[in-house]
Amino acid sequence: MLALTFYGILMRVLRLPESLREELRRPMGTVFRGDRRSVAVAVVRTVGDCSRLWAVGDVVCSSVVDLFCIPKVCVIDGRTLRNVSLGIPTSLQGVFRDVLRVRNPPGSISEEALEAIKYCIRRDAVLILVDGEEDLLGLPVLAYADFGDYLAYGVPGVGVDLVKVCESSRRKALELMSKFVEGFET
Repeated sequence: MLALTFYGILMRVLRLPESLREELRRPMGTVFRGDRRSVAVAVVRTVGDCSRLWAVGDVVCSSVVDLFCIPKVCVIDGRTLRNVSLGIPTSLQGVFRDVLRVRNPPGSISEEALEAIKYCIRRDAVLILVDGEEDLLGLPVLAYADFGDYLAYGVPGVGVDLVKVCESSRRKALELMSKFVEGFET
């Protein structure tokens, strides 16, 4: 369904309900704590094959790429702790085969972002640059990535949560996403 307004085309989104915020703060996998480099080393060692890694967050993506680990997919929004940066971090420029640009409003998962994640399933070395916020995009990664892949996402002030894509993590992600509220954004 396509919805139009005076200002343009509306996009379909799933909005995070307030009731789920606390649950989403809890880690879903193994949390690696410590300084940026040691956490990235631990993530890369655990994953083993970087082509199985989906990294969500500017710091996580930059940290693993600094170790010459090119993830299957990196999802960034050009911000760290809600602070604006200058777009694609220098360490990520020229590293990826494809760069996809999507809109994803804060506190939501847009249909545009979902389609980009699905597109990446059969690709490697893709950077998804989000206009908006990438924080919730780990959920559709868990819902659609291949079993055996890994999701690494930043936990501000703590480190990185590393989740293996398996039946239980997929079920959990789909369960959480089913509780989001459907809507439209400009």
